[in-house]
Amino acid sequence: MEQNNNLDQQFQEEESSFDIMYWVSLVVQHWYLFIVFVLLALGMAYLKNRSWMPSYRSVGKIMIDEYRSAAGTQAIMQGFGLQAGYRNVNNQVIMLGSYDLLSKVVESMPELKVDYINTGRFKTRNLYKTSPIDIHIDYLSPEVYDNYLFKLTSHADGFYSITLDDEKKSEGFKIKGRFGESLQHNMFFITINKNPNFNGTPEVYFRFRSKERLVAEFSPRLGFNFVNDGASVLDISLVSQTPDRDVDFINKLCETFLAQNLDRKNDAAKKTIRFIDEQLLTVSESLSKSEDSMTRFRQENQIVDVSSYTSELLGKATGLDAKKAELDLKEKYLNHLENYLATNMEQGSVLAPSSIGLNEPLLMQLVQQLNDLQARRSLMVKNHPNYSPLTKEIELLKTSMYEIIKSMYASLEIQKNDVKSRTREVENQIANLPSKELEMIAIERKYRVDDNYYTFFLQKRAEAEIQQASNTPDNEILDKARIISITNADATSKTLTTYLLIGLLIPCLIIFLKEFLNNTIRSIKDIEKNSSFPIIGSIRHTKITDPVIVAKKPRSSFTEMFRVIRTRVEFIAQRKINITISVTSAESGDGKTYFSTNLATIYAMTKKKTLLIDMDIRKPSIMGVFGQEQAYGLTDYLIDECTLEDVIVKLDGVDYDILPGGTIPPNPGEIIRSDQLKELITKLKTMYDYIIIDTSPIGLVADAYSIIPLADVNLFIVRYEKTNKTFFKKLVHQLKLDKVERLYVVFNDIQESGGGYKYKKGYYGGYGYGYGYGYGYGYGYSSKKRKKQIQKHNQYYQDDEDI
Repeated sequence: MEQNNNLDQQFQEEESSFDIMYWVSLVVQHWYLFIVFVLLALGMAYLKNRSWMPSYRSVGKIMIDEYRSAAGTQAIMQGFGLQAGYRNVNNQVIMLGSYDLLSKVVESMPELKVDYINTGRFKTRNLYKTSPIDIHIDYLSPEVYDNYLFKLTSHADGFYSITLDDEKKSEGFKIKGRFGESLQHNMFFITINKNPNFNGTPEVYFRFRSKERLVAEFSPRLGFNFVNDGASVLDISLVSQTPDRDVDFINKLCETFLAQNLDRKNDAAKKTIRFIDEQLLTVSESLSKSEDSMTRFRQENQIVDVSSYTSELLGKATGLDAKKAELDLKEKYLNHLENYLATNMEQGSVLAPSSIGLNEPLLMQLVQQLNDLQARRSLMVKNHPNYSPLTKEIELLKTSMYEIIKSMYASLEIQKNDVKSRTREVENQIANLPSKELEMIAIERKYRVDDNYYTFFLQKRAEAEIQQASNTPDNEILDKARIISITNADATSKTLTTYLLIGLLIPCLIIFLKEFLNNTIRSIKDIEKNSSFPIIGSIRHTKITDPVIVAKKPRSSFTEMFRVIRTRVEFIAQRKINITISVTSAESGDGKTYFSTNLATIYAMTKKKTLLIDMDIRKPSIMGVFGQEQAYGLTDYLIDECTLEDVIVKLDGVDYDILPGGTIPPNPGEIIRSDQLKELITKLKTMYDYIIIDTSPIGLVADAYSIIPLADVNLFIVRYEKTNKTFFKKLVHQLKLDKVERLYVVFNDIQESGGGYKYKKGYYGGYGYGYGYGYGYGYGYSSKKRKKQIQKHNQYYQDDEDI
C-alpha cells in the first residue's frame, strides 16, 4: 500500500512539472495562427487609428481671493461685500461648476445652440467656427432639440435640401430652401446663410442643442484643480476634440463668474439704496409742502425771524422732532426686517441695520449670520445632506431675531414715550407765545424735521453709491484659456500595441484551450507522466492500412520501428527465439490488431516459424483485416469441434500462420481462463519460434489478465490522440495494484514531420525513428546540419515516400 501511495505521489509531482520547451514547440507548430491573427490585429489597429482624432486640453487660470472682502468689515455690515459663505474658496469652486452658472454661460453663447458637423468615412468633426453656413433661429419646436441630426445638401442654383440622417425617421422628410431666405416648417423657422468658409461644400450636418443637454455635456468634463497645495489659483480645464469651443466656454465661464461675484457683493447695497429711495420719495414731498408753507406764512405776515426765546424753544422742539423721526425710521426697519423674515427669505441677503444708522451690535451680528447661512444654503440643492441642518439653523436664528426685534420694539416704545413727554413740555411753553410766533414755530418745526430727515437720507444714499461704485470682484482672471496639450498623443501607439498583444494572445489562448480540452495522449511525456511502465518503442502513422506493410516496405522507417521493438523484446526476454508476446490496449480502436499483424510479419521475415493468435474472442477481427471470412478457430478447437490442424490458417502473401478467434462463445471469460487454453499455448510454444497473441482490450474486459502470465513480454498499445489520458492513468494504476509484470508500452500512430516525429502539437524530436535510436533528429542541430540528416534519412528509407 505504501508503495502505491509513493507511486501516486510520483505521478502527481510529474504532472505538476511545466515543460517550457513543449509549449514553445506548440507555438512554433501553430505559427500560421500567429501570422493570421497578427495580420488581422494590425488591420484592425490601422482602421482604429484612421478614426483617431486628437483630444486637446484647454486651461484657463483664475485667482480666488477669499480675504479681499474681509478687509472692510464695516462695508460688509453695510451690505457692500460678500458674506463668508460666498468668500470661502471651496464654496466658490462648487459655484464655478453649479448648474445655474453653467446655464447662464450657455445662454450667453448663442453659437453653442447649433452643432455643425462634418462626417467623413472614418472621422466626424465638429465645425465650430469653421462651418461653411450660419443658421439664424427664429423658432424651434421643443422636439427638435437634440433628437434629430439634419443633413444639408447644397445645390448649384443657390438652393439647398434638408433631410434627416436617420433613415427610419427620414422617410418622406425632405425640405427645400434657398440660402439667405427664411425657411418655415412645423419643426422650425430658420434662415440659412453662407459664410466666407463656404467653398462649394456639398454636405453639412447640423443639430440643434438644448440648454439642458449642453450643460450636461460640459459639466462632467469641467476640471478644477488648484495649481499648488495651499494656493488659491485655480486651473479650469476642458478636454475634447473641439478645443476652440472649450477655450471660449472657459473664458465665458470666468467672465460670468466674476460678474456674478460682483452682483452678489452689490446685492445688499442695491437693497439699501432702494430702501432709501422709497423713504426719500415720501420725505421730499413732505419737505416741499413744509417749505412752501413757511415761505408763504413769512410773506403774508412779514416775519423775517423770531425772538431769541422763541428760537430757543424752536431748537428744543426741532431736536425732539429729529429724535422722534430717528425712532420712526428704526421702527420702519424693524417692520421691514420682520416682514422679510416672514415672507421674503428666498430673495437674497437682508438689508444691514447699520446702513440706516441702526447700530445695534447684537442685531447686526444676527443679520450677518443669517446672510451667511442663506449664502451657504443657496449653493446646495434640497437633497444635499447639509441642506436640512442649515435650514434648521436658519429657523433657530430667525427665532432669536424675532426675540431681539420684540425687545427692540419695547425699547423703542419707551424712547418714543420719553420723547413725547419732553415734547409736550416744550409745546406747553410754546403755547404761551403770541399767536403769530406760535404759528411760525409750528411751520418751521415741520420744515426743519423734513429737511434734516431728507439730508440724512441723501447722505446715506451718497455713501452707498460711492461704496457700490468702488466695488470690484474678489476674484481675478490670471490667464485666458488656451490649448496647452494633446491628451491622447500616444493613443495610436497604444492602440497598435494593444491590438498586437491581442493578436498574439488569441492564438496562445486557442493553443492553450486546445491543449486543455484535449485529454488524449499526444506525446511520450504524456505517457511518462501517467504511467510507470517503460516505453519499448513507437510506431509512426501510415497512410496504408496493409496488415503486412513491413514485408512490402522493408526499407521504410515504419518497418525499422518494428525492428527496434523486436530487438528490445529479445533483450527483455534474454533470448532470440521461443518468445511469446501478448498485445493489448486500453480500448478498442487503439490499433493493437494492426500492430500485431505487422509485428508477426517482422518476426516472420527472419525465416522463423511465427504464429499470430486472435485471442480477442469477444470480437475477433484478424481474418477480417486480411479480407477473409471468419471460419473455425480457437474457440471451436477448445470445445473439441475441430482439430488444431483444422483451425491454423495459412494465407497467400502472409509468411506466418494465423489462429483465428473462431465462433464467438456465450462464455468467453470462462474459455480464456480454461486449462485447455493453457495447454494449447504450451503446445504451440513447442511448434513455433514466435507467438503473437492479440488479446482483448484490458481496459474494457479482464480477458488479458489470463493471457499476460503465459507471455514472455506483454505490450500495451497507446494510440496518439486516441487513448484517453485519464482512463489510461487509472488503468495503469489498477495494473500496478494488480501487480501485472513484464508490461511495456508502445506509442502507436505518431505523426511524421521531416526527419523527426511530432504529435500535431510539438515535435517528437530526440527519439529519431524509434525510441532513442537512429540518427537523432532532435533538438540542438543547426538548420544546415538538420537538412543533411534529413537527406541521409531519405536515402536510407527509400520506401517512406509511399507510406
